[in-house]
Amino acid sequence: MLIQEASGELSLLSRMVVDRADMREKDGKLVLTIDPDSARLLTMGRVRQEIEQAVKLTWGLEVVYERSS
Repeated sequence: MLIQEASGELSLLSRMVVDRADMREKDGKLVLTIDPDSARLLTMGRVRQEIEQAVKLTWGLEVVYERSS
């Protein structure tokens, strides 16, 4: 999985978001499709920042979030 190489940089809460998300690369960005519970975790700035920094450092990609329907 794309994010596994960066998982050492992530806290438990950040890993919960990433593990539950569907991921795909689109237009040079990593798109994470997240459920409502993960969306609530992303309201904590630290969780969002950890995920975005780990992806940027590991893959050089920007992260975009979409909510699942």
